[in-house]
Amino acid sequence: MFDKQGLDRQMKLASHQPGRLSRWRAAFMAATVLSATGFALAGGAVAGEIKDQPRFKHSRDYSSLKDWNLKAENIVPHGANPLYYPIVPGHKHVHERPDHPDGKYRKETVVLDSTEDFDITGIGKFKTAVVQEEEYLDGVLTQRALNWFALDKTTNSVYAFGEVSWEIEEGKPVFAGTWRAGELDGDMIAEPGLLMPGTFTVGGRYLFDGGRVNSGGSENMEAGIEMTVPAGTFKNCVRVREQGLRELHDITDKIWCPVVGVVSDTSDGKLIVTNALPKDNPASDVSSVGTLRDKPLKYTPPVAKISGDQATKIALAEVPGKATSVTIERKKGKNVYVVEIQTPKDGEKDVFVDIESGKIVGTD
Repeated sequence: MFDKQGLDRQMKLASHQPGRLSRWRAAFMAATVLSATGFALAGGAVAGEIKDQPRFKHSRDYSSLKDWNLKAENIVPHGANPLYYPIVPGHKHVHERPDHPDGKYRKETVVLDSTEDFDITGIGKFKTAVVQEEEYLDGVLTQRALNWFALDKTTNSVYAFGEVSWEIEEGKPVFAGTWRAGELDGDMIAEPGLLMPGTFTVGGRYLFDGGRVNSGGSENMEAGIEMTVPAGTFKNCVRVREQGLRELHDITDKIWCPVVGVVSDTSDGKLIVTNALPKDNPASDVSSVGTLRDKPLKYTPPVAKISGDQATKIALAEVPGKATSVTIERKKGKNVYVVEIQTPKDGEKDVFVDIESGKIVGTD
């Protein structure tokens, strides 16, 4: 059972931040001392690569708790959904994204041998599974989250009831944020989210995250897909689009396949291994899960050798216009100033200026 009192004490020292996405940059930059720059440091999530315009902008465009008829007697912590990975203790799988703009990204998921108790008005008392997610960049652990998932045994739909997450700073966890269905979240009571319905229907829409900050909706886009990833070739897959409702352009496409769940994610990468596959399949070997966790942290805080003003002048020489923002982030494997420029003809452009050499290392 999670130590809620301890969490409450930590919450007084930390603000609620979005979950289920990479938040490592905020922690990375929090330890950095940059003198004489005078600019704010960037944090937040690394979104997927979907550039489409948001299709739906309001929570009312999606089904939610009022539509799902959730009852405690039907909610079980462990089980299987036709398109989800097995929510059973000991299940493990890994996604990797070598082309992540901030380094080689890896996410390890493990269903722990423990449960979390809930008592929600209108639903009742029930237990959820505890699913751990750990994120790594270039082999270093950057974030850990515990998610609370469960299934409705009458429909096989999978639901999310909250999470708690920590940034890893200098090898130590630092509380980052939480949301919990049935409890006050800002000016509202957080509700469960639907992760995958038991019956997949193209065009179906549902809220996947019920926290105030985390709120987002899923849309079932297509079915009958065949997908090849490092873990193998999978058939009869579906595509689901997830879209933030506070950050409307935070859009991610996921390909879900029978037995194994997500095999491709525009944000998290592709499925590498999963022990949901038969033991004679090489991609079922999950012995690498957890081996990076205790890797010594090799980290030297970046030190800016040029100022934000200098970086802005360099960027404007490359892309004429009006500079509207200057932040420090990690892009293309380097620590850079991201100079946002409003151009006369091409709209907003980002110019990446190396904080040490002053060289332009890319644009977006």
